[in-house]
Amino acid sequence: MNSSPLQSYHLPLDLVSALTLLAEHEGSAKIVAGGQSIMLLLRQGFLSPETFVDISCIPELSEIATIDEAIYVGAAATYSSLESSPEIQPYSVLTDSLHVIADPQIRNLGTIGGALGHADPSLDIVPPLLCLDANVVLKSLDETRIVSLSNFHQEYMTADLSKDELIHSVTFNNLPGPHGGAYEKVSNVEGGWPTVGVAAQVVLDDTLSIISDVKIALAAVGDTAIRSPCMEKSLIGSVISMDSISKSSELVSQDIDPIDDLSGSAEYKSHLAGVLSKRALIKAINRAGGSL
Repeated sequence: MNSSPLQSYHLPLDLVSALTLLAEHEGSAKIVAGGQSIMLLLRQGFLSPETFVDISCIPELSEIATIDEAIYVGAAATYSSLESSPEIQPYSVLTDSLHVIADPQIRNLGTIGGALGHADPSLDIVPPLLCLDANVVLKSLDETRIVSLSNFHQEYMTADLSKDELIHSVTFNNLPGPHGGAYEKVSNVEGGWPTVGVAAQVVLDDTLSIISDVKIALAAVGDTAIRSPCMEKSLIGSVISMDSISKSSELVSQDIDPIDDLSGSAEYKSHLAGVLSKRALIKAINRAGGSL
């Protein structure tokens, strides 16, 4: 545990200045914007940086826009700004999760970059972004890296982020065809961390009767948020029916590895994963124009 006292705080107004500060401090600096994840780690004694680099005043890092058929979300964009953004409204899998994150005060401060850098497997926002095949854009003075979110969180509370890099933005492509999404979770308290959270995103064919593509992702059932390839494989190309959805939701337990903890037993979480997967999938299909 690092016990070095905080020595300096910087508020750069442009990206190059922020990256220069990271390079100069050689790993002793931490990026901060809303401060929600950083403050939690500080209170728990897991983090004691010598320097804070506050990126909240860098305009490009707070933008939310459509650029070249893709959605761009700057790392310092807050949950509340995402909730109200016209660019995000078509993606109900994402807006569902934003509505159930903590409370308005937290959503006004917490940022998407802070959440992804924190890499907690119980974050509500990660499964929807996995369903949208999101990429994380990382920048240092020397290079720009684009990493798929599915590879960015490599293990428990660990992100693929070098000491001289910051999370610049998150991007995902517009979805083709009729599509819909949903996020469902169970929590021990309203707005609390999910005991289990499940996101579902579907694309239907032109007849609205066949699932052309589907993504299922879960929070709080392993070392990282994860997709469910077993459930997805069983659904792609299938005719929409309650029977196929019920059978596919039973497969999700093959892809998860929950543990016993204060929020519930592993057996209970496996049960919840199946129930919530079915619930989220039904809602996603109906939102895409299907009928169940």
